[in-house]
Amino acid sequence: MLKFNNNFTNYYLKETEKLVWFKKPKVVIKKNENNHYAWFPDGQLNLYENCISNNLKKRQNKTAIITVNQNKEIKKYSFIQIDKKVNKIANYIKKISPNKKLKVMIHASASLESAVLMFTCAKLGWHFSVIFEELESLGIKNRIKLFRPNIFFSRLSKKKFISKMGFKSYKKIKFIYDEQFKKIINTKENPKKIENKVVDSPNSLFTLFTSGSTGVPKGITHSTGGYLLYSKLTCQNQFGINENSVVLTASDAGWINGHTYSLFGPLSLGSTTILIEKPISLIDIKLFKKILSLKTSVIYLPVTLIRLIKSLNKNFTINKRYIKTLGSMGEPLAPSVAEWFSNKFLKKDRAVVNTYFQTETGGIICSPRYNQNTNQAPHGSVGQPFSEYIKINKLEKTKVKEIKIISPWPGMMKNVINGKIEWNKYWDKNNNFRLFDLATKRKKNVFIHGRNDDVVNIRGHRVGSEEIESTLLKIKKITECCVVTLNDKLEGSKICLFVVSNVNLDLEIDKMIISNFGTYAIPKKVFYVKQLPKTRSGKILRRLLRNILINPNLKNYGDTSTILNLSSLKDIQKMVKSDE
Repeated sequence: MLKFNNNFTNYYLKETEKLVWFKKPKVVIKKNENNHYAWFPDGQLNLYENCISNNLKKRQNKTAIITVNQNKEIKKYSFIQIDKKVNKIANYIKKISPNKKLKVMIHASASLESAVLMFTCAKLGWHFSVIFEELESLGIKNRIKLFRPNIFFSRLSKKKFISKMGFKSYKKIKFIYDEQFKKIINTKENPKKIENKVVDSPNSLFTLFTSGSTGVPKGITHSTGGYLLYSKLTCQNQFGINENSVVLTASDAGWINGHTYSLFGPLSLGSTTILIEKPISLIDIKLFKKILSLKTSVIYLPVTLIRLIKSLNKNFTINKRYIKTLGSMGEPLAPSVAEWFSNKFLKKDRAVVNTYFQTETGGIICSPRYNQNTNQAPHGSVGQPFSEYIKINKLEKTKVKEIKIISPWPGMMKNVINGKIEWNKYWDKNNNFRLFDLATKRKKNVFIHGRNDDVVNIRGHRVGSEEIESTLLKIKKITECCVVTLNDKLEGSKICLFVVSNVNLDLEIDKMIISNFGTYAIPKKVFYVKQLPKTRSGKILRRLLRNILINPNLKNYGDTSTILNLSSLKDIQKMVKSDE
């Protein structure tokens, strides 16, 4: 890691003026043992004060949150309405657990309930963890064991939760179910106003579990002050969000985007945010148009969803009047998909804010900015680092290298609750932060080429799996595709390809590969599938596909708690097995 010079500290100290502090910091950063950093260690604040209380002074009747539930019903809630509901829940919890600093686990999707509970915890200075609603019993138990909550909220009814999960209690954990929650927030009397808890800036705000696309999910903890500042700065600089924005971030509440860009960033700026419980419902273009009629100005979608909308709805038209910014998350964004997205939804040439981040980074590390055109940030790139004070290692134009962050940043994770061994994996021998991805750099813009273990190395030719996938997506009849590499004694690697298409495209695929890469990259196997297995954040589970190719009789998939469509994995396994 680089040392912090005066420019670095002066920049971040100046930016702290954008937050509401109870005690303004004079110190920017303190390095503790083993690469642990404390941001603004002498500062004190409260996230709820910044996101809700501060807005009550200027815009209490303005819509803060719009929800779109599973039934596609749209409801609006003002800042003052959110504040009343939060105070009702805060009073209830204070009653059942007086004078205690608690850890709270929230079992809910992107909804009014999850937002109110997250803000309640932030108001009271309590450490929280959101896990998504469809998690299986084992996944929940594993997360309870790691996080050790005092209170567990489930959006399911008590009866449904117990029958689905197979357990109803844990020692020392208070369970609160949907019926109680609704009863509390729907009481008619005005709640007693509870003061916002003053916390130190490095105080633990929340823990999120990684998607598990590369192995066992890890609990990533973020602090309060540094994380909140980073949320606000990246919302402003990368998306152009301000108090007039209406932001649609189609993310589950249990992912980092469901925190940073669905709630805390937009509301700290006084904007309106749209929480959509089932992002997949946006393939219904009538619903999408209805959401756009809410004067939605920022649309931030998973790449897999963008591809699906593109493939299912060929000729729809929309009102582009209010749309100012498009963003993409999750999988790499192929240039052909980015071009379609941009042309379909924007009035003029603008880059898609193709975000590069991880749960561990707290927010965007690299992306094009909302006001850049495609000459400045070409489709397919992830633009440049968020600011000149986020330094990455030197990347080359043609040779892929692992991308690393060589300077600390405010959104960086505070800890990994799994333990010291997992924490240490993130740091190289020079104390640089590892992102485990391969990248190149052309004309100041960064291009991501997939995970370290997804590089294709055949007879000395090295190419990222993402490059092959982006090229193949130019074939119109391919909705999605995934390159998986296997070790080969003679050639180094061999390529297997999974394609979502209704027709056999072997000839077109070979032709496209040969013309763009050469005969060495022709896949050894092509499997035509109905859908690819993904996490709920939209990441394709290449690790599991590789394991099935290596062992078609595989019985233990490992942690599958975050898989959106487990049945697709089982269908693929049958296909691979029959091909032996």
